[in-house]
Amino acid sequence: MSTPTTSNPDQLSIVPAATRDGGVPAIGWARIAMVLRPLQGQASATVVIELVAAGQIVIDWGRRVYWWTQQPAAFPTDPTVMRIRMARGDGADVPFMQEQPGRLDVLLWYVGLSAFPTSPAWWLGEGERYRLSAWPNFTELQHNPEDVRMTALLASVPMSVAELAAMAAVEPVVATRLVNTLTLMGLLVVVPGAQTPPNLPTVAPTEKRASLFSRLRLRLAR
Repeated sequence: MSTPTTSNPDQLSIVPAATRDGGVPAIGWARIAMVLRPLQGQASATVVIELVAAGQIVIDWGRRVYWWTQQPAAFPTDPTVMRIRMARGDGADVPFMQEQPGRLDVLLWYVGLSAFPTSPAWWLGEGERYRLSAWPNFTELQHNPEDVRMTALLASVPMSVAELAAMAAVEPVVATRLVNTLTLMGLLVVVPGAQTPPNLPTVAPTEKRASLFSRLRLRLAR
């Protein structure tokens, strides 16, 4: 497959790796996530991610698609990023390509789950409460039942990561990974000043979970 390019290749600028904790740079999927996260709300952008021994990932942000040259049979767990280049603003789009692109949300879902597997994403604020603003298309995402259950809970009331883990009866790291991912995908909003819901149970009762799943099935059926 030929590599897509922007209409003006000179627009592409090298993006340095984000740093934290005394200048330690982000690597692998975390480095990629830190580049993609600020693009939420951007109408047009192209990102070219050059990987060692895995080709390039070219993202057309405006069309919400991506191409991956030399894509492995399975997503690598810890890719080595050689360079990331990006163009933003008017004209920073990828020309129409004959090859079938991949849907960007599929890539963002995997990046979100993999970038910070045991800790909050760097952009999350401590104690923030989140509410679901739009549903992910679970029919095209590799997910677990608890991902659906937690997403349904976030659609019902603003919750912090700790509250979500307690309500869904999952380990905190599991709730953290989902919040990392949904925020990267632009599907969660921070609710300023949201208070702990009254009488929030530590474990969701079976009948309440069933009700949530019933509502979820109705949403997905639309």
